Amino acid sequence: MLTVAQAAVYATVSERLIREWVTSGLLPVLRLGAKGRRGHIRIQREDLDATLAAFKVTRAQPGPRRHPARKPALKHLRLS
Repeated sequence: MLTVAQAAVYATVSERLIREWVTSGLLPVLRLGAKGRRGHIRIQREDLDATLAAFKVTRAQPGPRRHPARKPALKHLRLS
């Protein structure tokens, strides 16, 4: 179990971003403390890893190269 500060260090993000993920429901947490009070937030490492994996961007395969249309070399000449 990680605290918000530990999770931020582990994920190399700010504590504020971790709290935003928690508030938005993106990152599941456990709240420890009395009922009706906010309590302490604890984050499971597996949940944090899953959240980080959702942001992973893989490099897309490049498509076929498109060559720009060539301009005529002798555009000043008129062919009649």
